[in-house]
Amino acid sequence: MSKKPNGLLNMNFSLRMLLISLFSFALGSHFGFAAYKDNMYRNFWLPKYHGERLNYCSLDGKACGIKLAHRYCRLMGYEYADQAVIAHNVGLTNYLFCRARCKGWRCNGFKNIRCVAKVRHAPPKPYHYRYRRFVFPRFERYRVDWCYDGSRGCGRRAAFSFCRRMGYLNTRGYKIEKCIAATKAIGNQKLCFGVLCNAFEYIDCSR
Repeated sequence: MSKKPNGLLNMNFSLRMLLISLFSFALGSHFGFAAYKDNMYRNFWLPKYHGERLNYCSLDGKACGIKLAHRYCRLMGYEYADQAVIAHNVGLTNYLFCRARCKGWRCNGFKNIRCVAKVRHAPPKPYHYRYRRFVFPRFERYRVDWCYDGSRGCGRRAAFSFCRRMGYLNTRGYKIEKCIAATKAIGNQKLCFGVLCNAFEYIDCSR
């Protein structure tokens, strides 16, 4: 039985590895492009919290920059942040998730935070259409206000109106989330900014 020369074996092995690498790169590029294409982005320029510029760090200093931006994006109903640009020497900023402030030239904020939400095109299974939970529900880019017109029709009426707008017949459950930076009433499009604004953490809709 004849044996192949070592050089030929090495060449065949190298060729196979090259083909595998090219295939892996093409596959990764395809899925990477699809993931990018299916994302929705929103830029928050000079982001504010409770009426003032958002501080670049948390009150304890353990979360700064992109880490704090993740939390801000989740608060605004998005999944995560992929960009966070610092703004030096803002002068007056509010810390996230508390009422503490930073005053003075050493206080830094954000010039921009870009938030990302994933858009899923795959239709859910048929039984999913009978019930759906909307987490951090939004109305015209703002969190849905807890009250239908900003002061009346709080809770169930606002949740029911949201479900009807989304094509469902009724609401099965909902939960309040307090101290939201900005909300919009679904009944009269009234905006609310500041510590007194409340929104929905989730709304359960059904057919």
